[in-house]
Amino acid sequence: MRLFKWQQGRQQGCEYFKFPMWYFKIWKFGFDGYILRYNGDSILGKHTDKIEGAKHYRLNIGWGIANFCCNNIILKFRIGKLTFYLFRPDLYEHSLYIFEKTYKLSLGFVKFT
Repeated sequence: MRLFKWQQGRQQGCEYFKFPMWYFKIWKFGFDGYILRYNGDSILGKHTDKIEGAKHYRLNIGWGIANFCCNNIILKFRIGKLTFYLFRPDLYEHSLYIFEKTYKLSLGFVKFT
């Protein structure tokens, strides 16, 4: 993944773009941050994001009209038009229904075993 360049998303069936801002590993901890841009009227189907030998946490901060579906959201709250979701993408299937152009700041934390 190249930094600071819009790239086509990897999930099939949904047109979206990813703008990686950082990713690095320090000892047994990994961190990443990127912006996601979804076009309106599309679906990001159910999936998990497994990382071998690691626990994966993700905080998504969204702007736009979309419906995030996950069986086990650790934390969810809204401030104005911003929606915050903290979840475990490695353990639980999640999907997104996008109604209009939507942006997300996605911050990841991984603890390797």
